Amino acid sequence: MARFFLVILAFFICAFGANTNEILSNFDKKFNSSSKQVKLQIHNQIKDLYIQSLIKNNNELKYQTLSRLIKSSKALKLNYKVYEDDFKKIKGSHKEVKKVVAKQKQKPISQNKKESLPYLLSATKQKDVLALKFNKNINPDTIKTFSLVQKPYYRDVLDIKAILNGGRLVYSKFLVDEILIAQNNKTTIRMVFRDTKPNSLETNIKDNMLYVGIKSSSSKQSQTSKPNQKAAPASKPKKQKIIVIDPGHGGNDPGAISGKLKEKNAVLEVGKKLGKELEKRGYKVFYTRSKDVFINLRTRTKFANDKAADLFVSIHANAAPNAKRAKEMRGIETFFLSPARSERSKNAAALENKSDLDEMNYFSKETFLNFLNREKIISSNKLGIDMQSQILKSIKSKKYKVVDGGVREAPFWVLVGALMPAVLIEIGYITHPEEGKLLFNNHYQNALATGIANGVDAYFIKNQ
Repeated sequence: MARFFLVILAFFICAFGANTNEILSNFDKKFNSSSKQVKLQIHNQIKDLYIQSLIKNNNELKYQTLSRLIKSSKALKLNYKVYEDDFKKIKGSHKEVKKVVAKQKQKPISQNKKESLPYLLSATKQKDVLALKFNKNINPDTIKTFSLVQKPYYRDVLDIKAILNGGRLVYSKFLVDEILIAQNNKTTIRMVFRDTKPNSLETNIKDNMLYVGIKSSSSKQSQTSKPNQKAAPASKPKKQKIIVIDPGHGGNDPGAISGKLKEKNAVLEVGKKLGKELEKRGYKVFYTRSKDVFINLRTRTKFANDKAADLFVSIHANAAPNAKRAKEMRGIETFFLSPARSERSKNAAALENKSDLDEMNYFSKETFLNFLNREKIISSNKLGIDMQSQILKSIKSKKYKVVDGGVREAPFWVLVGALMPAVLIEIGYITHPEEGKLLFNNHYQNALATGIANGVDAYFIKNQ
């Protein structure tokens, strides 16, 4: 889809400037007397500043923008509750807000201390250890372990000064009965190993990797080796793979529209067909939505993280920016998360991000940057290449005309929170007179689903 994300990306590289005051002043002078269309443009400018205040943690600007967003949202009959709730949290005189900002400036050390904490990027099962990868080296002094006994359960706890991106992680029947990883407080990740028999944790640190296992005695080793062998039969790896399918938009967010055709309906049908195809092949499948409901961005990725998914596949449809270009713009594109490198990538991210801008306060600048780790980019890029190749083959095998839009990097917010390799597939242009109709064709949808499933297979064959 197309249009709006360029301004958001600029937030990460531009500091506050005179333009901020100009936008605020423009709102105060022109909003009340402007037409509805101009009011909407001014409203979006203020919303952009609000997002910038969240990323920069600028409470003063947040105060200024929220007061205006509430006013503009009411005037335009838009949902203003999220702004009103946020405004209540910081409500007070402008002087009080300035005092808060001043106090933050007086305490740069404590703030920097929090920002310098390592971020947990991934947690993977490796034979007899759980391997945790962070964005920086781990200090052994920041790790503490202790045990709790509340029969019939024995709990071994490991605390580490770090930050968990996304929701909690749960692993069942690996090393112990259950492993839970969650953010215990703002600066501590807590890992709880629960079992019906007493154990003892063993940790090993190597640079930015933390390996956690169970100390083995001769008896424990014989007890644990058998279930480990049963847990990972080499002959059926696919049955252990979890795929989360994310049909874009939904509910009151139709996505791209062309006449009576709505993106949300096409991608939901393709997503369901994909899920059935993957289940036939032995994969475990979860859907962020399986009916016509709206799911916000953070819930989609949190869902994938909570399911400990191996792959996250978001399905969308593209749209031309105007009627003149609708006849010429067509094709399938696959995107993976990375700072946008081209105008086309920025445009592609725009409209997909637009529907859920109010949720961006869930993501801080630090969170966004930490998800752009090299390993995840490489894995997602590989997944994207396999997806794109197999989708094109499947479509062509059914004698349909298809244009290869390529595999591209783009800053899609829906991919930010996913801890696993993740891609966003634009299955075609809903605005194209021929391709738009095909997106709602049952046979074409089946070909798309088969191609995506083949891409999943190809990725795991190459990256076992």
